[in-house]
Amino acid sequence: MPTPLGRALEDLLPLIADHECNQPDAYPAESIRALYDAGIIAGPFAAELGGRGMKLVEAVDVIETIASASPSVALIASMPLGLAGIYGLDNAVAPETHRSAFAEQSARVAADYRAGRLYAACNSEKGAGGSLAATKTMAARQPDGVFALSGEKILASGGLNAATFFSTAKVSADDLPGAGVVEFFLVDVASEGVEISNDWDGFGMRSTESHTVRYNAARAREIVAFPDFVNLVQPLEYFFCLFAAIPLGCAKAILRATASPAPQSPALRLRLAEATMRYEAMRAYLLQTAAGFRPSAGAAYAARVLRTKTYVTQEATKLCAELFSLGGGRNYRRTSVVARMLADSFAGTALRPPLALALDRLVENFTLGDAE
Repeated sequence: MPTPLGRALEDLLPLIADHECNQPDAYPAESIRALYDAGIIAGPFAAELGGRGMKLVEAVDVIETIASASPSVALIASMPLGLAGIYGLDNAVAPETHRSAFAEQSARVAADYRAGRLYAACNSEKGAGGSLAATKTMAARQPDGVFALSGEKILASGGLNAATFFSTAKVSADDLPGAGVVEFFLVDVASEGVEISNDWDGFGMRSTESHTVRYNAARAREIVAFPDFVNLVQPLEYFFCLFAAIPLGCAKAILRATASPAPQSPALRLRLAEATMRYEAMRAYLLQTAAGFRPSAGAAYAARVLRTKTYVTQEATKLCAELFSLGGGRNYRRTSVVARMLADSFAGTALRPPLALALDRLVENFTLGDAE
């Protein structure tokens, strides 16, 4: 039986699809607002913070469903949904000395979600290849104790439409005892020193407004969670599963469009049946991996997520291309939903994360041991 949030999302799909069809290059403000109003973006928060306790496996289903109507909306939504998932974890994930502060921060962020404030990821950097260790943005503690960020980010989905960025930066152990390779910081978009360019002109994901952001000693509101959060809790795996759901949703949409109306050719029906099996296998793999998420899951689960994301992203994009070709000339036009879905699937593969880095890490960390 569909959950209340599932039914709410189904009700919103026509609105999301209509914007994607009629205004494919415009930021989908109405769609994002509707997702907030329906309680979908805040779904992973605990009930006492206004959420529904949504698990990662449910969040993956939500992002795939949204992506089947608009990959751009799905990408924008995946950022605050993923952050809500991290704040929705039990406060026990925090070391005892930081537990109270983590609970208070979770409540503050949840209040922002209830007010419809968009939290957006602002982490990618030119030349970093998706590697946290290659991050060049620096955070320095100011005399008043506030951290100020300096550096340049790319692909900040949401751009000026965001209220707050969560951004990676390196910080010295002198400024933050116990700091990890990088820390996440919350930076309000309206803060002094935040410069957002108007330079997004992507091949796909056209309406995400994923602009370049420059931090010029921009004052952070606070550090996300607590020192060494990324290493201790392993939150990135949550986001990776969400990102993999986006090209999967593209494949779902193209498969649906290609099969309607039902082809008369037995050979074409066979090809579509094979495509359906491939889609269902990818989806089952991703959902099974997402169902195993837990904080501090360890290296074996991190490797499983990387394999899952790499495989699903590669194969879903490949399936999109094959189905586009199978559909013939009727889709070979800029206004075609299928053509836009194909472009968006490639954009997701190329950008989140760079595939070459993922493959290098798969080789480096390969093991035949327990992968669960």
